[in-house]
Amino acid sequence: MKKVLYALALLAGTICLVVACSNDEPDTGNGNQDMEEVVPGTNHKILIAYFSQPLPNNVDAVTSASRVTVNGELYGSVQYVATIINEATGGDMVRIQTLQPYPENYDDLASQANQERQNNIHPELATNIENFDNYDVVFIGYPIWWYQMPMAMYSFFDKYDFDGKTIIPFSTHGGSGWSGTLEDIAGLEPNATMVNGYSISRNNTATSRDGILNWLQEIGMVE
Repeated sequence: MKKVLYALALLAGTICLVVACSNDEPDTGNGNQDMEEVVPGTNHKILIAYFSQPLPNNVDAVTSASRVTVNGELYGSVQYVATIINEATGGDMVRIQTLQPYPENYDDLASQANQERQNNIHPELATNIENFDNYDVVFIGYPIWWYQMPMAMYSFFDKYDFDGKTIIPFSTHGGSGWSGTLEDIAGLEPNATMVNGYSISRNNTATSRDGILNWLQEIGMVE
């Protein structure tokens, strides 16, 4: 069943390649998803899981800028957003990594990412979260590669059981917004609750701290 849902989600992502938007403003909308407005309850066990592949030439595959410098500190763009969420919520933070590292060269990375996308390759992960079942709220962060999530994110959803958990997505992009990825996640994890996420353009990531904190307050994750 999960494979069927993924195929449908992939088709939606392909359509989004044609109609990708160019809005630089942060997007906290639900992209036609039936999402909750706030996270119910208190005393959550929070995980912030993110995929980031910073490149030396400051480009993240085919879309997002991969690095930002804030107050003299260098971050991957998705890592920076994850760090702000971590500081505000006190959750545990883990980087999603593949067993076989991606190339550091831009052209090679873009080519591999596209090959994985075209052939529906879910790369094996090096990341292992032994206590995943203990978390009830999981922030999921990723860049947009080829107008969809990196294929490593599909591996992540394959590996872990999100039934009954609350998923809060966040992403960075080069102009394509969510690019259908909210629908992808909802299709992959139909038994999880999805809360309004946060998507930020590469042009605004370095100055997104206040926007991230406002979003976290809106969804009830910080006071």
